[in-house]
Amino acid sequence: MKKKNVYLNYLQEIHPNKDFFNKSKIKVKPSFYNFISMNINLKIIFKFLKIFKKIQINIYGFNVKLKLNKKNLINYLKILKKNSSFLFKILVDIIIEDFPKKKKRFFIKYFIRSLEYSKILQIIISISEYKSLFSIINLYKSAYWLEREAWDLYGIFFLNNVDLRRLLTDYGFRGNPFKKDFPLIGYVEIYFDFFWKKLKYKKVNNTQKKQDFFLNLSFLKKN
Repeated sequence: MKKKNVYLNYLQEIHPNKDFFNKSKIKVKPSFYNFISMNINLKIIFKFLKIFKKIQINIYGFNVKLKLNKKNLINYLKILKKNSSFLFKILVDIIIEDFPKKKKRFFIKYFIRSLEYSKILQIIISISEYKSLFSIINLYKSAYWLEREAWDLYGIFFLNNVDLRRLLTDYGFRGNPFKKDFPLIGYVEIYFDFFWKKLKYKKVNNTQKKQDFFLNLSFLKKN
């Protein structure tokens, strides 16, 4: 806690508005790297706080995280990509975290990079299971396959994605494999039908037949 207070005190001293950080818009996870990366992150942090309203900023080592409302995602991404103060032009990855017991089950994390400023920014959106998100394919073309993968494995629907098909599972696959309520054996299995000379599906039968083992071991034999 002492490190955290030192870091926040330092931010308050150099920021013109002394009461700005008392509104709990910025959170710091104290670590050794926070003190190394102070001067690196300060400029971009103050730009975030100046432009964006009602966001939560987490400083974790060299990384900066923004927690946004899904309604503001597209507008904020436009600013982050096209504004000369940021220039986050590259979408690196989209990562999904699944917490079945939480009301907002899925945490969608967008990683974007700015080559001009050598920064990586993490944007976090949380949604419930049957809610959808707006696609970002109009801003980042690399989001096509990333959103298809999220739809295939987690069942998260992206509005305005013109090619939202399954990517990794088979045609006609039922369910979403990475959801923690998905059975490990699945629902169907594939086999080759020698009569029809083609692949077919059948329901998974998990029952095991009784097996009798006859062991011919020398130490079991009676003398």
